Amino acid sequence: QSYQRQQQEQQEQQLRQQQQQQQIERQRQQQEEQRHQQAEQQRVWQQQQQEKLRLQEEQRKRMQEEQNRRQEEEMQRKREADEKMRLEQVAILGVRKVIQKLQVATLQSLDEVKGELDQVLAQELWKTGSHADQLKNEAVQQTERAKQRIEYEEEQKRVTEERRKEFERIRAEEAEARTKFLEELSGLTDALDKNARALKDMLTPALEKDASLAAAEMAIAAGEGEVGTSAKAACKACTDLMVANKSAVEALRMGPETKADMIGLQERIHTGFVDVFLTGSKVQKKASAMKHMNKRCEAFDKYAGANGITKSSIAKYAKGEQGFELSPDVVAKISAQLCDKNGSIPKEHYQQLKISVGVAREEEASRKRVEERKKRMAELEEEKKALQAELDKLLEKMGELDAEVTKTLESSTGLQCKITAEEPPSDSDLADEVEDLQDVFNSLKEKIGNICQEASKLIQGADATLQPLARMEGSKVELKGRLFTSKLSQVTFELLMVGEFRAKQAAKELEKLQASLVELIKKHMAAKELNMEDLFKAADKDEDGSVSKSEFVTFVKGVDGCETEDAKLESLFAHIGGESMSKESFLRLITVRMKVTKETLLTSDFSLSTKESRTLRRLLEGEFVEVQVGPTKDEKDLTRIKCCAVKDGLVGWATVVGNTGAAFLEAYEEEKKPAEAEAAAEPTPAAAEAEAATDAAPHKTEANKEGTSQE
Repeated sequence: QSYQRQQQEQQEQQLRQQQQQQQIERQRQQQEEQRHQQAEQQRVWQQQQQEKLRLQEEQRKRMQEEQNRRQEEEMQRKREADEKMRLEQVAILGVRKVIQKLQVATLQSLDEVKGELDQVLAQELWKTGSHADQLKNEAVQQTERAKQRIEYEEEQKRVTEERRKEFERIRAEEAEARTKFLEELSGLTDALDKNARALKDMLTPALEKDASLAAAEMAIAAGEGEVGTSAKAACKACTDLMVANKSAVEALRMGPETKADMIGLQERIHTGFVDVFLTGSKVQKKASAMKHMNKRCEAFDKYAGANGITKSSIAKYAKGEQGFELSPDVVAKISAQLCDKNGSIPKEHYQQLKISVGVAREEEASRKRVEERKKRMAELEEEKKALQAELDKLLEKMGELDAEVTKTLESSTGLQCKITAEEPPSDSDLADEVEDLQDVFNSLKEKIGNICQEASKLIQGADATLQPLARMEGSKVELKGRLFTSKLSQVTFELLMVGEFRAKQAAKELEKLQASLVELIKKHMAAKELNMEDLFKAADKDEDGSVSKSEFVTFVKGVDGCETEDAKLESLFAHIGGESMSKESFLRLITVRMKVTKETLLTSDFSLSTKESRTLRRLLEGEFVEVQVGPTKDEKDLTRIKCCAVKDGLVGWATVVGNTGAAFLEAYEEEKKPAEAEAAAEPTPAAAEAEAATDAAPHKTEANKEGTSQE
């Protein structure tokens, strides 16, 4: 059995080995088949790739040939187009070259150029292609322009020729006028030479050294006679003619042919002027000098003796001729300096005598001035002391006000502390204190002003020499006054603060009175069941559309519970209305403004249960309304008011408090600007969407929602 098992095991092992060998052989065969398959696939793939490459190469060659053919065709078309364009450009240039000739054509060559243009257009225009119409238009335009240009040039030539002829005519006339002027001036110059020489011959003897005064006076008389008059008239005629023809004179001076003649005439005229006026002036000056010398000789002869002026005659001369009395010492001094050995002053020393007396007179005048100056200095010293004393008194008076100013400042500070305290005094107590403080303040201000005014008068009335001292000392008084005025300005400020405080207190009292009266009027409206229109009609007795002061007082006094005095009512009316109160102002006075604290509906009727009630719009949170009627409760225990929306002026009924106690509106006491109220009433986007959605629903659903489920 063991052997059999071994044999079986060996047989099984051999069988397994055979199976393994068979399996290995099968695997080898499979691998060989796979290699054959792969080689076949590789061969097929290579054949496919070679075929594909061959097809691609054939396609590339076909495409290359097609591209070369298209390029050749394109190049051919381009060469044809370029050639066509070149021919067009040549034709265009040929046409435009002829057209450009029109720009320089003249009247004589215009027809020739036009013929050439027509010939070129006939030969070359069809070659220009799309530019034919443009070139044709250019030819027509340039032809027309050439005609206009030639016409304009011919006109300009004609005008230029006319201007040239006119200029030549004017030049000829001016040359003729200058010639006439030169001849006329030459004639006048000849007359001037003749008269000037005659006058000079008459005046020259008077200028000689030994000529007498009589000869000079005779020469002056002769110069003022017929000859002198004729010479001066000739001078005036020459100057008038030259002034009247100034342009001709300048032209003659600039002309090369007339320059020498014109300059010669001017020199002759100048010489004539010198002979006529300068010679006469010399004769007059000589005659005046001779008269002066004769006067001096007469004065000398008046006081001189046989040998001259003696010592005793010096004082007489000074008194008689210069109005000055010489002292004996001065007389002795002058005689010692000027008298000769005969004890007399000769005629040749007369001028020195005159100078010595003048010097003595000035010395005496200087001495008197010194004495007057000393006297004036003494007077100024007295005035200075008096002025100093007056200014010291004013400064002392100003110093005495220091205590009063300090006391006034303390009073004003105390008054300021009172009005800023937690419990300020009453208006009556403040009125007495303010009145007393105002009186003291005005008195101090008046005293300071009077003292400063007196100081200013002293400064203005002081002598010019004492002005610096007066201004310096007076400035001390004025500085003290400005210091006190500066301190008192604090009192002015505090009085203004107190006045503002009192005004605010009075305004508060009037506002309290106004609030109490408004409450009484509202109660009166509720009791009488009045609306706004009825209330205004009750106040406006004369029905003129406004409430006067008397009507306001009468109306308020007629309200139940009003015990306010007429004077306070009139003050209140002046505070809120002025002279009269319009309907809007009166209704605004008693109008109650409420603010929407929670969105609610504005309906057309008081009751939400009726079928006629419809929703006007939704009142948004933050919006303001003005109460017209109410508040009144309806059958569902809703507190309702008739109101006007500030935002758009829409009037309707709104709920103030729901039947579950939820508040939709509340009283608004603080006064706001309309712009702020409108800004506060602007709906948010979410609220606007909610309003649109709500407005689209039936009004009964909204009414039931508000009446039954407010919260």
